[in-house]
Amino acid sequence: MALNTELLITLQQLNGFGNKTILKLSKALTAKTIDDLCEEWQSLRGKKYIKVTELDLRRANQIACSIIEASEFEEIGIISYFEDTFPEILKTCVDEDGKLNPPIVLYYRGDIKALKKPGVAVIGTREPTSIGMKAGYFFAGELANKGFNIVSGLAVGCDTTGHEGALSVGGTTTAFLANSLAWKDIYPQENVELAHRIVENGGLLLSEYPLGYKGGKYAFVSRDRLQSGLSYATLVVQTGERGGTMHAVNSTLASNKLLYAIKYNHDADLQHQKVQGNIMLLNEGKAMPFNTQNLSENIEILNKFVETHNKQMSFVDNMFD
Repeated sequence: MALNTELLITLQQLNGFGNKTILKLSKALTAKTIDDLCEEWQSLRGKKYIKVTELDLRRANQIACSIIEASEFEEIGIISYFEDTFPEILKTCVDEDGKLNPPIVLYYRGDIKALKKPGVAVIGTREPTSIGMKAGYFFAGELANKGFNIVSGLAVGCDTTGHEGALSVGGTTTAFLANSLAWKDIYPQENVELAHRIVENGGLLLSEYPLGYKGGKYAFVSRDRLQSGLSYATLVVQTGERGGTMHAVNSTLASNKLLYAIKYNHDADLQHQKVQGNIMLLNEGKAMPFNTQNLSENIEILNKFVETHNKQMSFVDNMFD
């Protein structure tokens, strides 16, 4: 029997217990309550587990219950790894080194049904050119119009174009944040109004982090794997060769998903520092070009990839039924 959300959040409060350790533990435990967990813990072997006392577990559980209660008060939902509503595609999420690193608890605002639509990450620099802004907005809208969930990170610049483009056609968009979902913690604050519109229009805000957490540098890097992890493809609007966008790009490549980069033709864009990453990815053959000429072709490729990927996932699931 898989561990429930309360117990997974409890384990997250223990020092030194990351997602990998918790998922490993979940295969050995059948606990349904904190009392069950305390009893089963005594049978665990290993220095890491022996150091954790019953008092530690109960204190961690008190924090977990407080997090759940505060989330409910703030109208923030919670889903965890073993629930039916948890997106299967995120269970295969890898970091940029190709190591399996799925989230085990997700906090959300909005309509969780948004996750039923196949995701496409639309990402890039916070300082795009004017043509880059228009391109991100246009292509996000086109993809949303075809039934894709536009996934991004709510940042200014290219992320904003992705969310806004989807909303402009009445489409669905999801923002993965590197901080808590309390409205006062939304980052950047200049996009709080955009966050509200995403929720009000059937979209979703997602985060690994509970109320009160304000993300540091690591949280933003870690968040990038989730944008590509939730998506079947990643579309780079504009990026420099060493921009933060490359974290999500590398995760996409490591997971053997589709990587696209918008191909620009104007000299002003081709010479711009924040487009050199696009040029590099295209020249090295790591990304496929995305433009108005091949839009229909790329959407067809995307649909076939989604279909094939889901068949493979279904086959794997049936093997373990």
